[in-house]
Amino acid sequence: MNNPRKINFKIFNLILSLLILYSCNFGKTEWSIDQLYRQKIDGTSKVIYYFSAWGGRDSNPRGFIILDSTKQFQVEIENILPIYQLSQIPNKTNIEGITHDCYGTCGELYYNSKPVFRPMKVDISSENGFKLKTRIYQYKGYSEHNRGLERYVFEKFKETKDSLIFYNLDDVESMNGIHLDTLKVKKGSVYLLFNKKNNIKKINVDNVTLNFKTNSIEEIRHIALTPKNEIKNKELSERGIFRELLK
Repeated sequence: MNNPRKINFKIFNLILSLLILYSCNFGKTEWSIDQLYRQKIDGTSKVIYYFSAWGGRDSNPRGFIILDSTKQFQVEIENILPIYQLSQIPNKTNIEGITHDCYGTCGELYYNSKPVFRPMKVDISSENGFKLKTRIYQYKGYSEHNRGLERYVFEKFKETKDSLIFYNLDDVESMNGIHLDTLKVKKGSVYLLFNKKNNIKKINVDNVTLNFKTNSIEEIRHIALTPKNEIKNKELSERGIFRELLK
């Protein structure tokens, strides 16, 4: 015959365990990740992720996070890098990026303000063992050099250490039917998307061009490139290139 005291003690332990489990998870947001890309950083075990996620009350954190390659990705809002775009290929010691702030040019003030293209401020911080240089630009200066989204199909490409060069491009969505013989983009913010066969179905590029002497913004381009022919994943290196982890 079972001892009632032992049964009650087991029930008490079960309830206590459930309460501890609940309290540990209470307040944690369950994130639904809709974009996740990873880029290896040369000469280090670290990787840099770009992600977008949705959580409670329609919050939508997104941005860059650095983790060791042995760790599984998690949404850690407190560790999101304070940059909007990368401006260089990350290396084993340095990461550079840009962001923007109002500086009196948001809302109705935008149309009566004068654009400033040089960085308003440069912040240097330490992030997970890296020196992070963040150039902060005036919002109007940033937006006036932002060309918006360009879309092309391309015939072939060539990769160099720091760039990708595309050949025989056509803008199939523009009414003007723009054709380009070549298009050269910097690596760093290159994002590969894959189909079910793990071949590349699209290449998205965020290219930031800064003046070599003044660091003024010269151009910001967002380019979507679709191959006319099959390109296998292994045909592109890992340097300066993000690869999609969600399909």
